[in-house]
Amino acid sequence: MATKIKTLLVASLACAAIGSFSITSAHDPSVRASSVPMTGGISVEAAEPNLIMPSPVHVFTTVKEAAEYMNMTPQMPKLLPVGFNIQSVITLEKDILQVVYVYEPGAEPYYNQDGGAYIIYRSSKLTGDISGDHKIHKVIELERVDGMKVTFKGSDNMVYLASWIKDGQNHSLDFYRPVTRDVAKAIIRNIGEEQSHIK
Repeated sequence: MATKIKTLLVASLACAAIGSFSITSAHDPSVRASSVPMTGGISVEAAEPNLIMPSPVHVFTTVKEAAEYMNMTPQMPKLLPVGFNIQSVITLEKDILQVVYVYEPGAEPYYNQDGGAYIIYRSSKLTGDISGDHKIHKVIELERVDGMKVTFKGSDNMVYLASWIKDGQNHSLDFYRPVTRDVAKAIIRNIGEEQSHIK
């Protein structure tokens, strides 16, 4: 019993000692910036108190502006389901162009009942998966579309995500509401360089 009490006492003293430490700078330990003691979590502060990390996300009003910022001519969809229009254009780390298309009911609501749906299109010169999609899909199949190897992810004949490489650019289409594989293929076949892409 006495051994257990001693062990508990030593453990609580160790916890109290650890709790009184604080972290200020990993680069220069001699810098004494004001810091908050650790009380149940880690407190890390920058050596310069007003240092703000730059955001990896840059917002643009048009695809043209984003393309100029990235110094690339992106291949863009020229065909989308009826009612989808550009909602936002951003770049991620100056490496990935992301355009979000949202369904907006128009003059022909009977052709497209996808109110509230959106499609996320990404294009980049990077290799690997640029989709940002980490879901586990029931079906993952590789198929050739106009000579390109396209990976389709979804369930049965419906597609949630398509990714492929064309002319040195990496692409992904992420569908909030799944589309048929034929619709996804039609969009992919109609993606190409566009000098003046109007928002």
